[in-house]
Amino acid sequence: MEYNPNTDRYWDETALSQDMKKAFDICNGCRLCYSLCPSFPELFKAVESHDDDADLLTEDELSLTADLCYQCKLCYLKCPYIPPHRFDLDFPRLMLRSKAVRAKKHGIKPADRFLGDPERVGRLGTAAPALSNWSNENAVMRQVMEKAVGIDRRRHLPRFAPLRFSQWVEKNHEKPGAADVAIFSTCTVEYHEPGIGQAAVKVLAHNGIQAAVPAFQRCCGMPALDGGDIAGATLRAKQNVAVLVRYAREGKKILALQPTCAYVLKKEYPLLLDTDEARLVSEQTVDVTEYLAQKARKGELKKGFRRSLGTVTYHLSCHTKAEGLKRSARDVLSYVDGTTVNVVDHCAGIDGTWGLKAEFYDASQKVAAKLTKAFHEARGTQACSDCALAGLQIETASDRPPSHPVELLWQAYGLERSDGV
Repeated sequence: MEYNPNTDRYWDETALSQDMKKAFDICNGCRLCYSLCPSFPELFKAVESHDDDADLLTEDELSLTADLCYQCKLCYLKCPYIPPHRFDLDFPRLMLRSKAVRAKKHGIKPADRFLGDPERVGRLGTAAPALSNWSNENAVMRQVMEKAVGIDRRRHLPRFAPLRFSQWVEKNHEKPGAADVAIFSTCTVEYHEPGIGQAAVKVLAHNGIQAAVPAFQRCCGMPALDGGDIAGATLRAKQNVAVLVRYAREGKKILALQPTCAYVLKKEYPLLLDTDEARLVSEQTVDVTEYLAQKARKGELKKGFRRSLGTVTYHLSCHTKAEGLKRSARDVLSYVDGTTVNVVDHCAGIDGTWGLKAEFYDASQKVAAKLTKAFHEARGTQACSDCALAGLQIETASDRPPSHPVELLWQAYGLERSDGV
C-alpha cells in the first residue's frame, strides 16, 4: 500500500481503490477496531452488504468510510497489521490519501479550505477580537457561518485572544543569549490560548531552562491534511523545518505546545518532505508535557510549590496516546504535593477540524458521549487537557474550559501572570 504523497502511485485513483479494498477486506476479517470511531461500523456494513466481498465496494462506499475517519490514530495503535507486517496497513494514512486524491480531482471543499488555514482565520479574528468573539456567540452570525463555511452553529468555538502569544513574547520575553530549548507555539496558542505559551515560558524559566520562541512559525499543517490539502501541508512543513532545524542541529529540544502539532512534526514531516532536516526536527521534537514529565521523573523540576492543585480530572487526548504519552500529565501533575489526578481516557470527537463541521457534529457528539459524561460528573474538580480543541467539548460538560498541564504547574508555583493574558 502507498502512503507517500511524493510518489505517482499515491495519486493514482485505480491504485487507491485497490489499496482501500485490500485494507477493508483485512479490517473486515479482524474487527478489533469496531468500537473506535464511526468509520469502522460503516466499513463493516458496506462490506457485509456485498456478502463480505470487498472487491465489490463502490467508490461512494469507500469515500464515506474515509470521510468518517478523523485521524485520531487510535486504530493504528490497536492494529496488528501495521508496518512492518506484510499487510503494511496504516488505515489513517490510507483514509487521508483518499481525501487528498478526491481534493485534487474535485477541488478542496469550502469548509476544508476555511478550516485548513487557521493562520488566516487567526489573523482576522485577533484583528478585532471583541467583535470576532461576539460573532462567534451570536445565533444569527452562527447560522450565516454554518451556511458559508460549514461550521456547525452548535459547536463551541475557541475565543480569539486580545494579545497574540508572539506579541506577548515580543513585549515581555527577553530573548535568551543561549537558549536551552525552542518552543513551537502552534496556532491554538498563538491566536486563542496565549496563556499556555506564557505559562510554558515562565515555568521553564523558573526551572532554569531558557526557551527561544522562533519567529515566522507556521501552522503545523494538520488542518490542511484534514481536508486533503497535501500541497498546503507540505509548504507549511518546509517553512517550519527551515525555522526549527537550526535548534535541532544544536541538539536542542523543540517543545510543541499541543499534542496534535507534536505528532505532525514527529510523524508526518519526515514523510511529507523526506529530507534529513525534517528527520532531524522530528527526532528533536517533544510534547511540552512529556518534556516536563521527564524532568519530574528525574527529580529535576523544582519543588517549593505554593499550593496543591487538589483533584485534577485530566483528559488523555487521542494524539497524546498516539505519541505513546499515557503517563506524562499524571507524572508531572502528581509531582505537585497533595494533588490527585483522575484520567479520563475517552475521545473528545473533535480531532482537528472534523468535529467542527456541521455534517459531522451529531456523530462527533456521539463519539464524545463518554467523555462529556465523565466531565459532567467531575464538575467541581480542576478540568485539564493538553489539547485545547478537545477542551471545546469538555467545556460543554464542565461549564468552563480546561487548563493545560503547564498552566496548572504555573498556578502551583504561584508564578505571577502579567498583561492580562
